[in-house]
Amino acid sequence: MSNDRIWILLGKQFSGEISSAESAELENLLKQDPGVAASREFAANIWQTPIRETADAECENRIWTAVQPQLPPRRHRPVIRVLLATAAAAAVSGLIWLGWPLQRSTTPVLQQHSVAAGKSKVTLPDGSIAWLNSNTQLQYDENSFGKQYREIRLTGEAFFDIAKSEGTPFIIHAGKIKIHVLGTAFNVKAYTDDSAVYTTLVRGKIAVSFQNKTVVLQPEEKLTVPVTQPATDFQQTHLDKDSSGQLPEISWLNDKLIFDNDAFSTLANKMSKWYGVTFHFESPALQQLRFSGIIDTESIDEALKMLQLSKPFHFQISGKDIYIRN
Repeated sequence: MSNDRIWILLGKQFSGEISSAESAELENLLKQDPGVAASREFAANIWQTPIRETADAECENRIWTAVQPQLPPRRHRPVIRVLLATAAAAAVSGLIWLGWPLQRSTTPVLQQHSVAAGKSKVTLPDGSIAWLNSNTQLQYDENSFGKQYREIRLTGEAFFDIAKSEGTPFIIHAGKIKIHVLGTAFNVKAYTDDSAVYTTLVRGKIAVSFQNKTVVLQPEEKLTVPVTQPATDFQQTHLDKDSSGQLPEISWLNDKLIFDNDAFSTLANKMSKWYGVTFHFESPALQQLRFSGIIDTESIDEALKMLQLSKPFHFQISGKDIYIRN
């Protein structure tokens, strides 16, 4: 049974033109394919959406030519209702775009880039550059990227230098936020275990959307959007550069981990991603110890010994596990 047959039957069902035999046939197909069954409810919602008064005549004729042979002789509703019902069903099954003119859609081709440790440079199809930090994943649809939008999904942390493309906005989905940009450089940090999503703008201008709010960032501004708390608790702050003239939030690009009065638990989270290890604390009090400094080329053993110079604690390294004790 072809996919064309499935969406034709769905279209007839929505328009009220389906026969009892066809209804039984459709129910049998839905039982055989759970994916189609899940699509029917969504297609029904599309069918209830108001349609525009005037449809493109050429498009209407094209759909009617394909559907008409499958329809019974009598019709209790206007032809356009049958056509649009079929279009609604087809849009959900991925056969055609719901819009005018309707056309066959292309199968998504998912491109995925990830890095487990260290950092990796990715050049996107439009020439934009993305530097991925450790434990980061970037995804986009190769077929649709750059046609109307340049849209990607990010989990982890990345620095973007976006190529300008007038009329083709660059959109990043990261956690609970969406970033719109035409051409600029910025850093996004959206690890799944972080308490917030962080966006730092280096140059240009970006608009960050979350829930029903949009915040526009200026250069050297940082936006913090909490993951669990209400989005109204977001923070927009101006950043100061360090002694080298760099924003601490992008120090990882130069293989530097900068921390300023960070609690040990916060620093351990950063070091876990930096070194690809897992920290275990013997007591909550150890997690509250605070440190300031820079980790550059030091090994994990050297870095922990450096921290011991400012606060008393003991550590044990067992493979990828770090145990912090009193």
